[in-house]
Amino acid sequence: MTPEPTRDIPIPDIPLEDRGYGYKVGTELYLVRHGESMTNTYRNLVAYDPNLTALGWAQALRVGAWMAEHARVDVVVTSPLRRAHSTALAIAHAQGLQPVVVPGLEEFSRSFWDELPAHHPTRPWPGRTDWTPTFEQHPTFVAFRERVHAALAEILDRYSGRRICIVSHGGTMGVLLAAMVGAVQLSAWNENTGISHFIWTEWQRWLLHYVNRTEHLVGLVPSSYARVPEAQADEDGLWSLPDKVIGSWSDLPAHPELAFLSNRLRRSDRALFVHPPDPITPLRIAIRSGGAVILSDDLEQLEQGELRRAVLNANHIRYQYLFRPVPYPDHEFDLVVAPADCHQLDDELLRLAKSPDAVIRWHDN
Repeated sequence: MTPEPTRDIPIPDIPLEDRGYGYKVGTELYLVRHGESMTNTYRNLVAYDPNLTALGWAQALRVGAWMAEHARVDVVVTSPLRRAHSTALAIAHAQGLQPVVVPGLEEFSRSFWDELPAHHPTRPWPGRTDWTPTFEQHPTFVAFRERVHAALAEILDRYSGRRICIVSHGGTMGVLLAAMVGAVQLSAWNENTGISHFIWTEWQRWLLHYVNRTEHLVGLVPSSYARVPEAQADEDGLWSLPDKVIGSWSDLPAHPELAFLSNRLRRSDRALFVHPPDPITPLRIAIRSGGAVILSDDLEQLEQGELRRAVLNANHIRYQYLFRPVPYPDHEFDLVVAPADCHQLDDELLRLAKSPDAVIRWHDN
């Protein structure tokens, strides 16, 4: 039987240059999985869009610092989901960049593994040696794969010839890796903040440089990042939460100097909390606002607050590690709350506030 002729698929005209590899290269693609997320850790947490844990933020800062030294990039693109965006923010800011959100890189919403057949290279399933998933037989997987492929094509086209970092999720990265190596029957495990690197070479093909690189995590001790006090350790290393970590937003206490602010905010207002006094006050105040951001370098406090935000489904509140410069435009916030002794940020706080009166200071009790 005569095989079908190979289709002549045009190769994009990707600009090439010498970057010290010993051969000319064009586009470089770094794939990075997000840091440890709340649902990676808390077995019974149900959250639409969980953020990072304290350990996850530490991992994100580590991968950001490592890439700034060893893997400079021109652009950082990210899934819209919090755990990826927070990781991308650490990577981008370590290189003086802002992350670019690209829809389509989100994780799959439900398991599709039951749709996939078992496979072993020396024991193909009966009559199938060239399995290709179809929408009719594998709709969940194919729909997810097509979404991710479309996002990848958009990114590679938009940033052709540049050094790109894509921050996404375990399932998304599995599809991306399979697409890059041209393997249908490939699954790939990626550690939190594991890095994979592909290079487009002068030979007009992708060179796989490395997969799931994690030496930036050497010396990082997970047990040194405490879980929230209410959590109970399971035998398999995960954690569980009591049935009611929190009842409702009205149960949340607030710092006595700031409690009045929950009545001051309007639904359309945006609030910024810098080094908040505790993990609860920003939630108690901002639960009624139209949007809020919490910037802090206390990673365990961020995890405690993020857990409560997730339980309350307060999806308009975003937790971030404090990066300098603060990644927001002038006059972005209707309310800026900061410690009275936070003078090193005075100019930055005034820049971010819509008016000088919008900056509220609090004191330690």
